[in-house]
Amino acid sequence: MADAECRDAAAALDGVRVLVTRPRHQSEALCRLIEARGGTAIRFPAIEILPVKDSRSARAALACLDDFSLVIFVSPNAVEHGLALMDPASLRARIAAVGEASAAALEKSGIRPVLRPSGRATSEDLLALPELGADALAGCRVLIIRGEGGRQMLGCELSKRGALVTYAEVYRRARPKVDAGAIVEHGRAGRIDVIVVTSVEGLENLFEILGESESAWLRQAGYVVMSERIAARARELRVREKPVVTERADDAAIVDALIQWRAAQRGCGK
Repeated sequence: MADAECRDAAAALDGVRVLVTRPRHQSEALCRLIEARGGTAIRFPAIEILPVKDSRSARAALACLDDFSLVIFVSPNAVEHGLALMDPASLRARIAAVGEASAAALEKSGIRPVLRPSGRATSEDLLALPELGADALAGCRVLIIRGEGGRQMLGCELSKRGALVTYAEVYRRARPKVDAGAIVEHGRAGRIDVIVVTSVEGLENLFEILGESESAWLRQAGYVVMSERIAARARELRVREKPVVTERADDAAIVDALIQWRAAQRGCGK
């Protein structure tokens, strides 16, 4: 890459102030990438990931891994908290992950091969794989490792295809107790340009933490989100701009989407 191209890449987000709402333990790598491109990353975790309060049901399912033909991890959090409750060496079933980030976390733990969709990271993409077709799943026992109260769509569709589905709920989502004073100050002063949101719960928590009094600037900000579900919820909350949806569920794709958002702003003369 020529020197001028390197400088352009390093300054791709120059002056852009990005509110990162990811859980604290998952946000730092993304913040560093934003800052490496010249942006300002404002850390404000709007969701917290915690172990389940009672893990007995999950432990019971995870103690019988040999009973399952397929084990699906729905997120990196499912990988982290699920592996903490099991012996990874006992995973001899076919392993699948909803997205590349989850698959990478499994492979980092020595678990492979991992079936995963390419590109986007949604349950719908996983279900589109031929390996999860009705012919392949009829009569199979499937274990879905997820958080408390996760989406029912994946399990319902697998059941329709003839699978016998069991859940192991290994983590829970919580609204963190945070001091929002600095964020409110930034927002009211117009010092937040775009907000990164990686889950519906995180988006809802953001609006609930800041309250109705701050909804005006929250709705005026730009949004980069990880799925059409989050974008749809943002529209329900009357966010002004159409959110930019990332191509994939990884940090580099989020930065690419932020650059795309900035280019659109420049095209509008903003």
